[in-house]
Amino acid sequence: MLRRGHLYWAHVPDDKRRPVLVVSPEERNTRALDAIVVPLTTVVREGPWHVRLRRGEGGAPQASVLKCERVTTLRTARIDDRPLGPALGPTRMAEVERGILRAIGVPV
Repeated sequence: MLRRGHLYWAHVPDDKRRPVLVVSPEERNTRALDAIVVPLTTVVREGPWHVRLRRGEGGAPQASVLKCERVTTLRTARIDDRPLGPALGPTRMAEVERGILRAIGVPV
């Protein structure tokens, strides 16, 4: 089962294989054929909807940015079964949640 707050390798449509952060709750992940994810990129750009990760944080292979404006769903068949590392901490997940809200125009 995919777990919220963990990074996984995934095959993102029209893109290369890249790490994604699962943001959907476990209850949804056990019942649905897809998961809500935020993709990572190594192209570091500043933005109010971006969240930086250090190399190794959550198993990130290198310093990266979570692109919260690209929150999407992926079929679970496109996501590897094993997480890259431990879950991101609650402070980092709160940053991701705020980034998603900013990306959809909710003031935070």
